[in-house]
Amino acid sequence: MSALPAYTGRDNGYIFGTWFCGRPIARYYGAFPMSFWPRAKEVLMPADGDLLHWFSGTVASEPGIVTVDGNPIVRPDHIITGTTLPFADQTFGAAFADPPYSPADAKRYGLPYPPARKVLAEMARVTKVGGRVGILHRFLPISKGAPVKLIGVVGVMNGPQKAIRCFCIYERTS
Repeated sequence: MSALPAYTGRDNGYIFGTWFCGRPIARYYGAFPMSFWPRAKEVLMPADGDLLHWFSGTVASEPGIVTVDGNPIVRPDHIITGTTLPFADQTFGAAFADPPYSPADAKRYGLPYPPARKVLAEMARVTKVGGRVGILHRFLPISKGAPVKLIGVVGVMNGPQKAIRCFCIYERTS
């Protein structure tokens, strides 16, 4: 994980940047901007083990990536509607989530609202020590109580009149 995507830097081990990612990749509410997912994988993908992608939406499963979503229509590897993952502690080399950002967003998906703090803690639980945990949200989630340290934040933009999102990158510590 030494190389970083374009418009990403590193200072004293901290990853930072701003990514201009274009329009969404699918006509699905909340879909990623076009070039976000390849860049996020470059930052997160573990050298060994799988990457868990929670709230995967229309992003298809691929070798080394396990998809989890509450909507069976998007055909994830695992259908989970709650905020507890059915995996053992330290199962994955890395984890990523793009949860609904508000109760109104969750309602559009027909899911309960998952607080970002709980999502972060649950992803940390299933990630191996030393692995990376990423979350895309409208804000930097509170990490108190989760065994992680913040190692980076990247602003993600996808066009005029669109809110900037935070791609928050953590490392599992213990």
